[in-house]
Amino acid sequence: MKGDILKDGLECCSQLDLDFDEVYKRTNTSYKPMQHNGIWYSDYKSASSVERVEAFMKLGKPDPVAYADENGPVSWETVVKHVETILNNHNK
Repeated sequence: MKGDILKDGLECCSQLDLDFDEVYKRTNTSYKPMQHNGIWYSDYKSASSVERVEAFMKLGKPDPVAYADENGPVSWETVVKHVETILNNHNK
């Protein structure tokens, strides 16, 4: 479902000549946002965040939202690795 939303968003941004990454980096959907050094980040471990990351993975694009955990900001690769582990464990 979130994948369909992203596909529609990509198409709409294209039609409206908007930068997809610029639009979606402003759409933090995390239920557990966190702040480090005065900057807000999305978590990547809550269910809503996992669904969002999965949708971006299926779209083949990195999520432009900044992610962090209790230790501070993390890379997109760290986020993807965590979500892949969850999805693999869920599908067993």
